[in-house]
Amino acid sequence: MPKSTPQSSLESFIAHARSKDMDHQTIRMLLLSAGWKEHDVAIAIGAEGLDVAVPVPPDAGGARDAFFHLLAFAGLYTSVISFTILAFAYVNRWFPDAALERYVTDESFRAGIRWPLAALIVSFPIFLWMSRLLLKEMRMHSEKQSSGVRRWLTYLTLFVAASVLMGDLITLVFSLLSGDITVRFLLKVVVVFLVAGGVFTYYFYALRKPVLEQGNMHRAYALGSIIVVALTIVYGLFMAGSPGTERDRRIDGQRLSDIRVIADATLNIVYGQDRWSRPIPPTPDSMQPLPASLGVIAKETVNQRVPTTDPEGIPYEYIVDDRTHFSVCTTFNYEDMEQYAPFWNHPAGSHCYTFDTAEMNLP
Repeated sequence: MPKSTPQSSLESFIAHARSKDMDHQTIRMLLLSAGWKEHDVAIAIGAEGLDVAVPVPPDAGGARDAFFHLLAFAGLYTSVISFTILAFAYVNRWFPDAALERYVTDESFRAGIRWPLAALIVSFPIFLWMSRLLLKEMRMHSEKQSSGVRRWLTYLTLFVAASVLMGDLITLVFSLLSGDITVRFLLKVVVVFLVAGGVFTYYFYALRKPVLEQGNMHRAYALGSIIVVALTIVYGLFMAGSPGTERDRRIDGQRLSDIRVIADATLNIVYGQDRWSRPIPPTPDSMQPLPASLGVIAKETVNQRVPTTDPEGIPYEYIVDDRTHFSVCTTFNYEDMEQYAPFWNHPAGSHCYTFDTAEMNLP
């Protein structure tokens, strides 16, 4: 026996009530007082006695509009957060603080801006595209301006922007009272204030005025944001370097790592695998002769792979300088003078690292 549904029980009740000569208005009042929704009652009463079910209109845009609005606001939040991170990184770069950024290198700066730069490049066009599409639809269908999804997301954004503005001003006042004011701090406060203030102002007026009266505002905000974001992206791409440049830098980093492996393996051969249990300082009698070639080092090392060529297939050069000194040479694409241990700094081009076997630890 097929299981009855709420809609079928509703239709059965209406049919029964009509058979008792009860009018539609009375039936409607009874159902509404029992907790049925106006929409369901109207459809059931309209369908009563009809051979064809009441047609359901195509999606008026509820789910579709929700998708577009969610995507637009996701693009907005991602763009704003990414832009703010990049702006802070640029301010730190332009106004460095030696006490706070003692170990911040060019490479760490480039690595720090790649993710927000990529996020901004992807999310900002999506935000512009979705916003333009939604504005076009609201001009054609003015009732969509009162969409529940749009109003909820807009008011949520206004709340977030207002909270950020309040926090920004509190931070500024606190720093003023503490006497801890620097140029880079003030610039960061200004960045947050302009970004949050711009978002708040735009959506505040977007709710107050009809869409047809907002043309100039949308064009002004769109043009201004495109110019600012474009400049931010161009500068970020310039600082981050081209993909080819970054690939060459990673190859240089791998070369440096390989040289460390070669030097460590050489010391293991000179001192034996019990290198760390040998007397310090070492005596000549406790040391084996230096390996004659890089091939010998690779052959005699059993606990790790010793690279003999760099990532581009160019052989590393291993040189025995004397009984206790050896060098490993390679060619670097770029200069790097920011290694934590200055010993590992190198210029662009050919460079050799010389190691002393009397030193049991690598620099």
